[in-house]
Amino acid sequence: MNIKKSIRAFFFLAYISVAYPSNAVGLATGPSLGIAGFYTAFNLKKENLKTSIDNIALHVGWFAQLDLWLLYAKLDGLFVLDWHTLLNDRNAFKYIQAPFTIGMPVFNVFRPHIGVIFRIPWDQLYDSEFKSNQLIESYKKKINGYILGMGIALGHFLIDIDFELGRSSLAKKSIRAELADGDEDYRPKQLALKIHYNLLG
Repeated sequence: MNIKKSIRAFFFLAYISVAYPSNAVGLATGPSLGIAGFYTAFNLKKENLKTSIDNIALHVGWFAQLDLWLLYAKLDGLFVLDWHTLLNDRNAFKYIQAPFTIGMPVFNVFRPHIGVIFRIPWDQLYDSEFKSNQLIESYKKKINGYILGMGIALGHFLIDIDFELGRSSLAKKSIRAELADGDEDYRPKQLALKIHYNLLG
């Protein structure tokens, strides 16, 4: 049974490579611009009361992509200005983010991909009120999370829509003691949109 599956998989990959060929070896590089953010609502212990945590982040940087037959690998170097809104208070911090993704071109247009996020903060949060908050602290780890996304190639432009999932979970009570079901886990997640311009295309 496994032999039959292997044979089918081989012929499927062979068909894709012939019917929808990609560059055997191709390099793309150029500037990147993106925006990312999340919104999460939490229930408070008091009835009918809620609070929310949300952010929006601007990404500016450079990307490099290498096509190798059926697969491609892409590395982004992004400077990120990240605004966090927490309980109606605002704070911002800057960091370098380097998502590394591996994907497969489909029909030479669609580019589904997966990857990991490396994140290095430039400095510490300004307000000491936020330093003990584990949700924001989780965004400062060097390996911050994972990526599942879809890319679209349109001429010189490469557009990525990514779902980013935090590497680890944290207890809700570590975000704020007044949250309901404080022992339950919460895993940070957000959506990101990035537009790349290929100077070599």
